[in-house]
Amino acid sequence: MKFKLDNSDENILRNIFVQISKYSKDEIILTDEKFNIIFQNSKFISNARKNSLFELTDFMLNKNVKKNIIDFKNSENNHIFFKLIIKENKALQNVPVNLHISKIKNNNKIVGYTVIIQDILQEVTNKIQKATFVDIISHDLKNPMRANIQILELILKNKFGQISSVLRPVLDELLSSCRFMNYMADNLLIKYKNEFEMYELKKQQYSIVKLIKDVCGKVNNLLDRKKQSVELVICGNIADVNIDIKEMSKVINNLIINASEQSKENSKIIIQVENKNKNIKISFTNYGYSKSKSVLDNMFEEYLSCSNKFRKVGFSLELYNCKKIIEAHNGNIFAKSISDNETSIVFSLPVI
Repeated sequence: MKFKLDNSDENILRNIFVQISKYSKDEIILTDEKFNIIFQNSKFISNARKNSLFELTDFMLNKNVKKNIIDFKNSENNHIFFKLIIKENKALQNVPVNLHISKIKNNNKIVGYTVIIQDILQEVTNKIQKATFVDIISHDLKNPMRANIQILELILKNKFGQISSVLRPVLDELLSSCRFMNYMADNLLIKYKNEFEMYELKKQQYSIVKLIKDVCGKVNNLLDRKKQSVELVICGNIADVNIDIKEMSKVINNLIINASEQSKENSKIIIQVENKNKNIKISFTNYGYSKSKSVLDNMFEEYLSCSNKFRKVGFSLELYNCKKIIEAHNGNIFAKSISDNETSIVFSLPVI
């Protein structure tokens, strides 16, 4: 529907906005082409500010807002978005907001603007609470787990004296449980960082082959429990890639552990690295159990799991996090079935 802002149509617009505003928690404003306010539902912004949009922006802690709005008016864009803070006053107390402005056009001529202001104080508060939770996982939980792992490893290496054959399997199981708890804490940390935009990659050029070899050396104890081995196949010369070494090592670690969990005892995990179409392609192939197409298609969903180890039903953050990390590196990842008992997870990274 197109509107020409004469008196009758202005009333139509106002009535529409009145009805919309009844079901919205947001501040909804309608202006004419000069940004004079025609309608304002005053959900959380004082009525005293309703003469002009620019009068309202005077209360916002961003000196460039007015200039940016004018630039937007003269641009080809139909929408503009800001994250702002409204200054303390009788109606508000330094409230963080999202400000959306969209053009209303009639025959390609601007006849007005819709303005939506969203109070995001609760959203910001939630992010702070989640950040605190992430810090608790990162420090208060992970540090004791690392200490336990290191002590158990020393005991099992007989650094404090010879241990009995009866006690060794018990300590092995305890070490495995501690490693798993540390592993899950890492994946929870990645998940929350991704979800609440606290995730920042620190990239550098690095050899993906060297990184795979380093990670394989650290998971040997896990593979030994099922008498499994890893075979690394390098196809041609592999160029360095631009990666966050720490985060990419988590991907490789997660995919090796996933392959181990999905494989039978005395089996082999094949990791193949090759150059393909200006990308480095890495595949993790395990020989275990057949999987349906629906399972493969949804393998990277947040709460899907194919494994019952450690009672992990419905809890597959490791593959979900792998997908997020790979996508943050401008890569892609997928799973495919090669035969009834052969499955591969493949990811690729661009060569820059």
